[in-house]
Amino acid sequence: MLDELAIDVAQEKSRYKEELSDVRLQHEKEVLGVRARYEKELRGLHEDKNRTEEEIRSQLRDEKARTRELESLQQTVKKLQAQIQSMEGTKGWFERRLKEAEETAEKSALEHQEQVQKLQLEQTAQLQGRWRRWKPSSGPQRNHFRKY
Repeated sequence: MLDELAIDVAQEKSRYKEELSDVRLQHEKEVLGVRARYEKELRGLHEDKNRTEEEIRSQLRDEKARTRELESLQQTVKKLQAQIQSMEGTKGWFERRLKEAEETAEKSALEHQEQVQKLQLEQTAQLQGRWRRWKPSSGPQRNHFRKY
């Protein structure tokens, strides 16, 4: 009986060791599966993080390039505004000179017209004076043209 008990205990111990070994093996498999999932998820998170970092770096480079472009454009705008202001001043000067030239031309045209009228009157008076002097009198008419 003692021998049977020893055999039963040995078998029980052997079964226990097998079950313990099976449980340990199952536990290791589960741990490896969980570890593999977590490592896979961690790799995915690292890839996402790296991709996001690269996108942010790219956006930063783009923003810096846009900033440089905008600064350049601001300088161009300032130069163009200065040119516009200068041209507006020049435009005002030209408008004043044009007005003066128009007034001078108008004044010259009036003076010329007055001069022409005066000369026409003088010429008319001279022609009338000559006409009276050359007008034939009631006596015999003279032929002012000679025959050759």
